[in-house]
Amino acid sequence: MIEFEEFNESADKGTGPDLTPLIDMVFLLLIFFLLTSFFARPSIPVDLPQASEAEVAESQDVTITIEKGGGIMLNGEHLRQRKLEETLEWIYSSTDAKEAVIQSDREVPFGRVVEVMDIAKRAGAEGISFLVEHPK
Repeated sequence: MIEFEEFNESADKGTGPDLTPLIDMVFLLLIFFLLTSFFARPSIPVDLPQASEAEVAESQDVTITIEKGGGIMLNGEHLRQRKLEETLEWIYSSTDAKEAVIQSDREVPFGRVVEVMDIAKRAGAEGISFLVEHPK
C-alpha cells in the first residue's frame, strides 16, 4: 500500500478549531459569577428571628445591627453605644427620612434590643421596624 506523507502529517496535527480561548473565557466567567455571588450575600452573620406575618419595607435608610455578642453596627460600621446616638442624631437632622431598621440576632437578649430602640427614639427616629426572616 502507498502512504502519502502529507496525509499523515495532517492527521497528527488534528483538525478543528483551537478551543483554548473558549475554555479560558468559560473559566473567567465562572470565577466572575462565583465572586459576585459571594459578595452579594450579607456580610454580617446574623441569625434573624422568623415571623410569618412580616411585611416588606420599601426603603432602609438606617440599619442598626445588634450582633450575637451585643455589639452594635450602623449601616455596616461598628460603633459604641454613645457614638450610635450621636451618629443617628446627625443622620436624622440632615435628612427627611426618620425610619430605623433593626436587625438583631435571635439570641440577643430582648433588653439589649429595647436599649437600641430607645437610643434610636432619643436620636429622632419616628418609626422603627425589625428585619426578620420568613419561615420556610
